[in-house]
Amino acid sequence: MSMLEKAERNQEYPEQPHTPGIRSIAVGIDCSPHSLASLKTAAELAARMQAELLGIFVEDINILRLAELPFCQEIRQYSPEPEQIESAGLEQMLRSQAKQAETSLQREAEIFRIRHTFSIRRGNVAKEVVAAALEADLLVLGRSGRSPTCRKGLGSTARGALSGSPKNILLMRTGYIAENEAVLVLCDGSDASKASLAIAIRMLRPGNILHILLLPQYEGHEHLLESELARQLPPGVLRVEYHVLPPVTDSRILARYIRMADSGLLVLSDRMSLPAETVHNLINDIDYPVLLVRT
Repeated sequence: MSMLEKAERNQEYPEQPHTPGIRSIAVGIDCSPHSLASLKTAAELAARMQAELLGIFVEDINILRLAELPFCQEIRQYSPEPEQIESAGLEQMLRSQAKQAETSLQREAEIFRIRHTFSIRRGNVAKEVVAAALEADLLVLGRSGRSPTCRKGLGSTARGALSGSPKNILLMRTGYIAENEAVLVLCDGSDASKASLAIAIRMLRPGNILHILLLPQYEGHEHLLESELARQLPPGVLRVEYHVLPPVTDSRILARYIRMADSGLLVLSDRMSLPAETVHNLINDIDYPVLLVRT
């Protein structure tokens, strides 16, 4: 990227006060496509919010344990015979991935001119990412990582963060372009959903549509809820649409109604009136970027 391009990019993110509650953003990096998409989003958010970006790479202890198994062999594309997996080779591979992760972080930090740090940990990936992000205000992860899987939905690290982290979590995927996408927020009138709306407003880009998905708690509640939430909207949020959802607790049905509203970034909390299990199943079922609000 040329100096002119960098200057033009930096003009998009002028100096501004810290966004309340978001002073540091942690991002797990394993160089998978979803992970790199997460890194770009985290870097942009750090620039907009004047926050520090904390890059985390975890050396997966389960991969290293493979070399200890006498029956574990590697089949290479151009070799007719399987070969024994060696610890030295796995260590070298992880060092190479860590270097690639650090280089990717430095590149994004240079583009967005943000403060950043990089740390390498070793252990269970999900547990180590959650532990490393405890001091951050937001944890950004890819919906899935490097590990191959035949199932749709979240990868093991994302699932581990949902169940083990008390932090706000942003789960990203490839192909998402924030400037072109709507923001959807699930609201039932609880304090948790009002916090979700406040963060959703901060995630809006100029021209984005804000879809407020109402979950009324009783008959006629939707009118009171819409009026109450409308007062929370600051001046300048011009494109707002309200959608009343039926009182369902089946995550698959709820996902279907959300898809009917629009695609984009879904903002919600697992501390609303909906059971936390329903919220987590919804996040797994719907192939959207999701921001889970917990503070």
